[in-house]
Amino acid sequence: MTLETKRIEATKTTPEVLLSEGLIEIRGRSIPESAADFYRPIEEWVSEYVSRSDVKTRVVLSFDFINTASTKWIYGIIKKIALYRDVHDKVMIEWYYENGDDELYELGQIIRSFIDCPFIYYETEQS
Repeated sequence: MTLETKRIEATKTTPEVLLSEGLIEIRGRSIPESAADFYRPIEEWVSEYVSRSDVKTRVVLSFDFINTASTKWIYGIIKKIALYRDVHDKVMIEWYYENGDDELYELGQIIRSFIDCPFIYYETEQS
């Protein structure tokens, strides 16, 4: 499988994104003016990846803030990842949240409750 690595630099309103074989990483603040414009290419890349890849894949999701529109796209992306062949053996979703950010932790719990995919939660120190 050779899917082109995709990198998106973080801005004040969008997270840093790295999409490569074995790693799907989205980190930072997600309050884009148009969540669809920002996340659609990411979702398309993930769809293609899921259909073509079979390597162990680490999914890192670490938000310091995420708005409702972004949450819907992240949920959609995770749903696609859950379609990965042998998902329980090949995929681990790492959900990072800052110490004391109960809302972000609970968001991860809610998303996990709707998807059959391995999740692990990491509490981080506030920056």
